[in-house]
Amino acid sequence: MNNKNYITTLGIFIISIVVQFITFPGIAEYPAHVDEPSVVDTAFRIYKGEFNPGFFRYPAGHMNILALVYKVCSIFTKQITIDDAYKISWFVSNVFVACMPMMVFIICTLFGTYILGLIGSCFAILSSILLQHSQYAIVDVSLSFFCLLFFTISIFWIIKSNFSPNKIFFLSILIGISVSMKYTGALLILSLFIMIYHFIERNPNSQGEKHFQLAFTGISGAGLLLIISVFIIYENYFIQGLIGLTTDGILEAEYYQLLKKLIILSLVVSIGLLVLAYFIQVEKIYGAGKFISPLYLKSSFIIIIGFFIFSPFTIFEIKKSFADFMYEYRHMQIGSAAQYHHLSDNYHSIIQNIDRMYAIKFYCRLMISNFGIAGITMAILGIKEVLSQKKIIGITLLSFSFLMILTISSWQNVAIRYTLSFLPIFYVFIPFGMHRLSTLLEKRYLQYNYSLAILVFVTSIAPIMKWINLFG
Repeated sequence: MNNKNYITTLGIFIISIVVQFITFPGIAEYPAHVDEPSVVDTAFRIYKGEFNPGFFRYPAGHMNILALVYKVCSIFTKQITIDDAYKISWFVSNVFVACMPMMVFIICTLFGTYILGLIGSCFAILSSILLQHSQYAIVDVSLSFFCLLFFTISIFWIIKSNFSPNKIFFLSILIGISVSMKYTGALLILSLFIMIYHFIERNPNSQGEKHFQLAFTGISGAGLLLIISVFIIYENYFIQGLIGLTTDGILEAEYYQLLKKLIILSLVVSIGLLVLAYFIQVEKIYGAGKFISPLYLKSSFIIIIGFFIFSPFTIFEIKKSFADFMYEYRHMQIGSAAQYHHLSDNYHSIIQNIDRMYAIKFYCRLMISNFGIAGITMAILGIKEVLSQKKIIGITLLSFSFLMILTISSWQNVAIRYTLSFLPIFYVFIPFGMHRLSTLLEKRYLQYNYSLAILVFVTSIAPIMKWINLFG
């Protein structure tokens, strides 16, 4: 990046902050988010010296950041009240969201052009979803920030062709931090592993010796298969132990379904590892050894370390954290209506009437209303363009987005905030879609600049209308 890009990046950040405060002239006038008390009150207790959050439906990473900011702010004032804590928490969200258009600009500029970066950042600045949630003290905002930061840094290193094991480990720490904001941050791991595979392809020496690959795959596969066998044999003992970790002493059907999914997944992984070990031994599949490297193992360990550094009481209060995690899992699977009536007579009728397609329909309507048909079309074309220009970047961005969309679409509980983690990625794809279509139009109809301007205008209609409806 040159000096012009640095100045533009700073300008985008300032404009984003200004737009946030213009859009919301009084934060107190806007309805509070239902999740804010659990986040801010917990952060305030940590600030007061009660370091154990005692709340693990979300990891404590975001709360710890807020508590640290409260502590810094307390240097300049005698005492931080709970009202001050809410205002500070809102401002932190303002800063996190203001950084997102800036990072969109950086990503687009790195392997695109200055103009494409400006277009992507403008769409991000005027995003009604980002603007709305910039006023909330919720963990989804910090998760979105760290996810986008992960991609910004990794793409910078990919473009500069200076990837190294140390940089991979730094990205692993970022993932650990993301998971400490919200558990769905773990979906970034697939993107990291794709980058590691890309690195190993270009640096075969980092692949690891054949004996390490055989030992790791063989022992891991056989060990996992042994654990599954022990669990099946002594299932009743494990079930009783899990019941003791629940909040109400009841192991609901949703928990049993999760156990079955984990067993099936573990079985598939164990068999896959054993098969991979065989192929590594006989060398029947070219590059089979690239799937096994010390880098995968080390990065996984660093992710875990990063998570516990920012949310240490998750392991110190294992019983409470497990109970809260399972509560949240069940809450997502069956929805609020069923969750809050699971001991009532209406529970079974509510469960039976669940619409499994509800989440998919909800998010489809949400994307159409915020992006319009033109915006979605540009995003699809942009995916093709990014893949054609830099395949590894396109795959890493898509893998995380696809996993997030698949995850939230499987939940019965729906919310706009669940889209925050992958929404900025759409603002990366959209300008590249415009570039692709403008290049095609240039050959037949209009000059590139004219066609690009028209596409920007058409694509911006739906976001601007949404913006006016929400904030006008």
